[in-house]
Amino acid sequence: MPYQVNKVRLIEQIVGLVKEKMIEGISEIRDESDRDGIRLVIELKREAMSDIVLNNLYKSTNLEVTFGVILLAIHNKEPKIFTLIELLQLFLRHRKTVIIRRTIFELEKAKAKAHILEGLKIALDNIDEIIALIKGSADTKSAKDGLIERFNLSEVQAGAILDMRLQRLTGLERDKIENELAELLLEIQRLSDILRSEALLNNLIKEELIELKDKFKSKRITEIVDDYDDIDVEDLIANEPMVVTITHRGYIKRVPLKQYEKQKRGGKGKIAVTTYDDDFIESFFVSDTHDTLMFVTDRGQLYWLKVYKIPEGSRTAKGKAVVNLIQLQADEKIMAIIPTTDFDETKSLAFFTKNGVIKRTN
Repeated sequence: MPYQVNKVRLIEQIVGLVKEKMIEGISEIRDESDRDGIRLVIELKREAMSDIVLNNLYKSTNLEVTFGVILLAIHNKEPKIFTLIELLQLFLRHRKTVIIRRTIFELEKAKAKAHILEGLKIALDNIDEIIALIKGSADTKSAKDGLIERFNLSEVQAGAILDMRLQRLTGLERDKIENELAELLLEIQRLSDILRSEALLNNLIKEELIELKDKFKSKRITEIVDDYDDIDVEDLIANEPMVVTITHRGYIKRVPLKQYEKQKRGGKGKIAVTTYDDDFIESFFVSDTHDTLMFVTDRGQLYWLKVYKIPEGSRTAKGKAVVNLIQLQADEKIMAIIPTTDFDETKSLAFFTKNGVIKRTN
C-alpha cells in the first residue's frame, strides 16, 4: 500500500471502477489485514490477465501515487526553497557547529578533571608533609592557604586534597590516579587536535553518521528509483492474437482469433467479413495486439500503426476506412502490409523492386 493511502477508500475506488466496467477481470476483493500488517487480496476471473488488471489498477486507482516535494525551510529568519545539495550542506554545517561546541565542552571538562588529578598526584608525592601541614593548621581555611602557598596549588586543587579520603592513600589508588591522569591527557590531546584540524572534524562527522545509520538501520519499505516510467497505454491492453483484414477499397478491422473456432471436416466455415459489391478482401493475416503494422504505398511512403489501434469489429463488420487511421494522400494506395513484433532501430527492412533493385533501410 502506498504511503498515506487509505485502505477502505482504495477498496471503494476499485469496486466503483469494476461496477462501471472501467476495470474488467476482477471477481472478488478481500480485506485480510490483521495485526501483522495490511493485506488486500484481489481475485481475478479465470480468463483475466493479471498483468493487464494490475496495470489498470496502477493507472486508475491510488494503488500507485506520486508525491510532489518542495524543500522549503526557514534560513536566517527568511523562507527559502533549497536544492537537496544546499540542504545537505546546511545540515553538515550544523553538525560541524554541534561537534565543535560539544568538543569544547568535553575539553574544558577533561582539563578541569586533569587539573584536580595533578593536584592529587602532588599530594601523594608529598603525603607526609601534607598530613603534617594539615594537622598543624588551626582550621580548614588556614590548611587550604598553607597548601596553596607551599606546593603552588590552585584553590580547586587544594580543596580536592582536603576532601580526599584516606583510602586514596593506598598504592592501588595511587596507580589508578596516575593511569586516569595519563588517559585524560591523551583525551585532551585528541579533543585539541579535532578543534585544530578540519580533516579530523569532517572525519568525526562521517563516523558519527555511519554509527547512527548502523544503530537505527531498518529495511526500506518505499522503493527509490533513479528514473520513473509512467504506465504506457500498451500496458493496459492484453496482447492476444487478432485476425486483421483489409479490403481493396481500404476498409480495415481486427477480430479476436478465438472467434474463428476450429471446425471438423465437412464444416460450413465462418463468415469473415461483409463487403460492398465492388469490394473484396485484399489482405488477411494474424497478428498480435501489440504488434506493429507497416503500410507501404504506391507513393513510396511507409506508415506504421499498432494493431490495437485498429478498431475491433465483429466477424461480419465491414471495418473502418484506413484513411481515418493513417494520413494517406489523395489517391494514395497501400501496396503491401508488413507486420512485425520487433519495431525498433536495430532492425532493418530489405526492399526488392520489380526491376531487380535492392536496398536495406533501418
